Amino acid sequence: MKIVHIITGLGNGGAEHTLFKICKYDKSNQHIVISFKGPGKYYLLLKNLGVKVYCLNANFFSIQKFFFLIKQLRSINPDIVQTWLIHADFVGGIAARLAGIKNIIWNIRYSNFEFGKAKLATIIIIKILSKLSYLIPQFIIINSKRAKKIFEKDYDKKKLKYISNGIDLSILKPNKIEKINFKKKNKVKKQIPLIGNVATYDPKKDHLNLIKALSLIRSSNIDFFCTLVGTYINQNNIELTSEIKRLGLTAHVKLLGQNDDIRQVMNGLDIYVQSSSYGEGFPNVVAEAMACGTPCVVTDVGDAGFIVGKNGWVVPPKDPTKLANAIKKAISEIGSNYWSKRRNKARSRIKENFNITKMIKCYNNLWIEALEKNK
Repeated sequence: MKIVHIITGLGNGGAEHTLFKICKYDKSNQHIVISFKGPGKYYLLLKNLGVKVYCLNANFFSIQKFFFLIKQLRSINPDIVQTWLIHADFVGGIAARLAGIKNIIWNIRYSNFEFGKAKLATIIIIKILSKLSYLIPQFIIINSKRAKKIFEKDYDKKKLKYISNGIDLSILKPNKIEKINFKKKNKVKKQIPLIGNVATYDPKKDHLNLIKALSLIRSSNIDFFCTLVGTYINQNNIELTSEIKRLGLTAHVKLLGQNDDIRQVMNGLDIYVQSSSYGEGFPNVVAEAMACGTPCVVTDVGDAGFIVGKNGWVVPPKDPTKLANAIKKAISEIGSNYWSKRRNKARSRIKENFNITKMIKCYNNLWIEALEKNK
């Protein structure tokens, strides 16, 4: 099959990473990628796989670019057009239909969002997409069980298909040397529990909730060190650094900025903490941490709690006290026999439920089903 993927951009993000993994691990089909924006992180990575990548370089999607997209789709003549993220679902879906393509699959990568915080344009597009879901796509892939329940209320629920993200367990796996090196690199003593979070600085990730929880842990005289990784997580972030200083955590929290070596980070941590308040679908980082045998404390947003299952701790969002108590429980287990079992169970859950082979098989089955429907 010839499959064209239309995506908003190719920067650093969960949808982009999943698209890259599909192109990398699916050997049965030809994949072509069209990005609305210019080259991003995954542009060269995809090119290195031998994938054709077209960038429309459209900061604002003009009528001219729209008709160029239609012309391009007609020229490529794909068996399937799969769109990623709401703007691509909207513009790409309509363009594909006008290009005469029937096999269109949307990909929803978000769950609940807050009307007061989401952009008005985003809310409007989602409302329009809910109506168009009955007309344009054959199927709508959704990577979150919780999101599926939410979108069944407005979207054509017969078309919603759940496919979880897949983790490459040959790359993400426990590594004692990585753990030692990461702690040495960040000057953390072996016996000090190392907590961490990997996320772009964004209101929905709620870093301040985590910082407040860490303050409560310190008030209980529990020793720890915390590394925060992600875009805008650095000393230039006045809001974050001010809160860390205000709560007396300067000696206990380190801001590392962006780090693409997720394997080293997740192996280096003793406990991974996801403190999001809204907007998560399938948080890859939770599954990546567990694949490395790192137990997780997560807020119950998106599928974070479902990914963790009984192998970690799940607390309500926006509640630093409960988050702090869960982290304390995790710290108290470190070094015990039960901790080793918990680490093994965390990886086993990812292996059984969220491995890359299972994800690729599910996508292939859906593409075949789409073709069969239009024969």
